Amino acid sequence: MSDNHKKAPAWVWVTTPAIAIGFIGFIIYLSTVPAGDELESLRGDARQVLQESIDRAREDAATVEKTVKPSYDFYRLLEKQTVEVPDVEAYKSTPKDAAAKYEYRLQAGSFRSDTDADRMRAELLLEGLPAYLESSAVNGSTWHRVFVGPYTDRSKMNKAQDILVSRNVSPLVLKQKLTD
Repeated sequence: MSDNHKKAPAWVWVTTPAIAIGFIGFIIYLSTVPAGDELESLRGDARQVLQESIDRAREDAATVEKTVKPSYDFYRLLEKQTVEVPDVEAYKSTPKDAAAKYEYRLQAGSFRSDTDADRMRAELLLEGLPAYLESSAVNGSTWHRVFVGPYTDRSKMNKAQDILVSRNVSPLVLKQKLTD
């Protein structure tokens, strides 16, 4: 006969010891499992411990209910107190037909290059916003600032601010008192 018939395949050498080890482990496991009577006694002990815990919790709840609850009489104290509110000029609202006392502008950007500032001003004008440029010298260099406004109505200023934010521009709100 040839040598191929006498050699056992490699999988036989791997699976046979694995099955034997598994069988020995199963036998050890079975020896640790308690018999039927022992298992029933464990369940009875567990039920007894659970019932004792429930009884103890009910007793604790009963003692908590028996304790004197504190009385709160803060509502009676507040009825007897009076608070005098002084008239303050700042708290009075202005009538709708009153003239605006402030002017609001939004600074949309500040650029060193006048072409960048002019490009932003043009984009804002295309959005329908009243944009303009102001140039100023700061520490020896010229800055070109793009402003939107002026607005005397805060709601219109807020709408313009929303448009700027939708264009990923964080405007700076400038509030200036109007002179009569």
